[in-house]
Amino acid sequence: MAEPPPLPEDILKLGPLKYLFNFGVKCEGLSDLPHISRHKPGTVNVQTRTTCPGKGVEITSRLTRTYRGTKTSVTKSNQGTGLTTVNVSMNCAWKKGTKKIRYEIYSVHRLSDGQIGYTQNYRELAC
Repeated sequence: MAEPPPLPEDILKLGPLKYLFNFGVKCEGLSDLPHISRHKPGTVNVQTRTTCPGKGVEITSRLTRTYRGTKTSVTKSNQGTGLTTVNVSMNCAWKKGTKKIRYEIYSVHRLSDGQIGYTQNYRELAC
């Protein structure tokens, strides 16, 4: 599989981003809230989805952890027809007695007809 296309570096300059992007009648992109994994302790997970019946769909998602001024990111992508999901995870770096750590998800949702949408969500976690 080819390398995922990069997220635009100026994604924050696009204006306010939401967790849900609606392409049209039945097409949308969604970035869930980052959360602590119930299946793998010490891991933060987030799922993103693009749905559009009958069209090619693609997602590129970047999960970023900001801890003590340092940003660490993991980027994943996936494609399909009608529906595709991406699950991104990273280890939790939080230590007892410290403040919560910010986890942000930024996603680019692409349709085969050329439409592009952006979603974002974040949560501060103590795991």
